Order: sequence, then structure tokens, then C-alpha cells
Amino acid sequence: MARIGLNWERAVTVISNSVVIRCTPEEAFDYLSDHRNELEWNPGIESIDKLTAGPVGLGTRYLAKWKSAPKAVEVETIAYDRPRGWSVHNNGPVEVTVTVRLQPTAAGTRLSSDFEAQPHGFFRLIFPRFLMKIRKEEAANMTHLKAALERRAAADQAS
Repeated sequence: MARIGLNWERAVTVISNSVVIRCTPEEAFDYLSDHRNELEWNPGIESIDKLTAGPVGLGTRYLAKWKSAPKAVEVETIAYDRPRGWSVHNNGPVEVTVTVRLQPTAAGTRLSSDFEAQPHGFFRLIFPRFLMKIRKEEAANMTHLKAALERRAAADQAS
């Protein structure tokens, strides 16, 4: 029997968001590209540990556990271009690649984020519900990371 429609094994959904932050691209890059700092601004993350030795950069791997996920997944930095942007990727049941671009603006830095998600296995069945939830979370995370970075920038200027 022929199937018409979407091939869920290859379907990728992209959620894009952006925000302007009152800080330099270098400040945003240095803080956000070290994903251990996500614990300070993402209320949905439970834990994140750096698995690789040395400074953060291309190939850095983390073990991350989100509160809503059944288990931790390994996340790897697959692109790293200071201060312009980076990408991370995981091979979880919902395979995710997040790409962040930073551009200087008169008001500070424009952060643009693309969250690419591809479901596998059982998650193909619940993917529409996952997307509704993650769209809201990713939009809220723009506000959270903006506040965290602007607090840090203000504290650095005060000292």
C-alpha cells in the first residue's frame, strides 16, 4: 500500500527565535557557548556536565538531562566560530541540532536561534505534542537568557 504524506524518519522541524541582548557578541558567545551555563537560565534543564577536557570549542561534549526527558543525552558542539555563532547536536529519541548566530547591533547583540528537531521511534507518535511544548519553551528561553546575560553585563560594568 502506498503512503502519501510526510516521511517521519526524515521530517525535520525548525523552530526559529531571536532576541536583542544588551551585551557584546563576545560576551554572549563566551557565556552561552559553554552549555554548563544553561543551568543559570533554562528552567527546563536538570543537569549538564562537560565530558571533554580542555576549553570549550569544536568537539566539546556534554551530558545533559532535561526535566521532561526520560534520560540524559550526549550533546556535542559541531560548529564553533567565536564570536559569530555555534551549533550543538544530540542523537536522542528526538534528534536536535541547535544553531545560534550572533550579530552586533546598535543596541548590543542580536541572537538568532534555530532549533531543528527530528523524531525517531516512539517519539514520532507524540512529536506534535512535543512541538507545542518546545515552541513555548524555546520562546521563553530567549527571555531567560537575555535576562541572565544582561545581569552579567551590568555586574561586569559595575565592578
